[in-house]
Amino acid sequence: MLKTPLVICLAPAIVAAVLSTPIADNAIEPDDPILKGRYVQIEKVQMVIVPTTVMDGRGRPVAGLSRDDFRLSENGKPIDIEFFGTEADAPVALAFLLDLSGSMRQEGKLDSAKNAINAFVNSLGPEDQFGLIGFADEQVTWITDFTSDAAMFKRRLEVQTGFGQTALFDALAASPNLVQEQLPARKAIVLFSDGLDNNSEMDALRAVQTARQASVPIYAISFLPAPLEMLSHAKKEAVQILERFARETGGRAFTIETPPDLPAAMQRIQTDLRHQYVIGFQPPPREGQEFRRIRLETRKAKLRVQCRSGYYLGS
Repeated sequence: MLKTPLVICLAPAIVAAVLSTPIADNAIEPDDPILKGRYVQIEKVQMVIVPTTVMDGRGRPVAGLSRDDFRLSENGKPIDIEFFGTEADAPVALAFLLDLSGSMRQEGKLDSAKNAINAFVNSLGPEDQFGLIGFADEQVTWITDFTSDAAMFKRRLEVQTGFGQTALFDALAASPNLVQEQLPARKAIVLFSDGLDNNSEMDALRAVQTARQASVPIYAISFLPAPLEMLSHAKKEAVQILERFARETGGRAFTIETPPDLPAAMQRIQTDLRHQYVIGFQPPPREGQEFRRIRLETRKAKLRVQCRSGYYLGS
């Protein structure tokens, strides 16, 4: 059975620069220095960029809204939206983060992941790009850099085999920075793993903090050997950690019990990537680097906005 927590907040391609990291409502305390945001310059005006997705009551992305459909406030005070855009037709760059540990050979998980990645690549447009990052033991490395050459990509994907242990937290901490250093396009990471870390040097909390510094959302695909309620405590905790990585970087987490669940998850990711609003505003002048909480709402009832909860101004 496919389960999808309703969380998304993608990094925009409209501004070809490193944008601020999404912050979830239940993120680590705002005074945590690791949350210190970055900002971009637009026509010499310091702008805070808020990429966001709006969902209806059934969790489906809502398109067609205008600037006037939104209300924005900072620390409880209304603030003007000075920049508004959508990116339905913008190209994407997807990095597939593939768990190559030995456990992925069991129950056909690695083959299922390869089939899903191939299908996803086949569905992308001619201007979209895709890359492959593999991880096992202490290694997290590019197997295929971003490319539009589907045939070459698939050849490299096909020969990957499982070995070693799962340094999942290390991979999740490292991969956003690996991806962010590449193309200035709208980017996302799609993780395929069985979710149980047994070889990372970094603990889960520090890995979440590190991953959140980069403006690349993580979509986590977690293969389960049984329904969630039947799993061991350790396995349930592993799923919760993956959900947190997705939530705090602005992506989604999916749990996959059987191979037929995968196409629906991949379609949902594709839909999310094609529906996004980008909102920008000039922060009120203040000194210091205090955390500034923002609230973004729509004027239409029963619509849910998902975006970062605030930002730090200053370097």
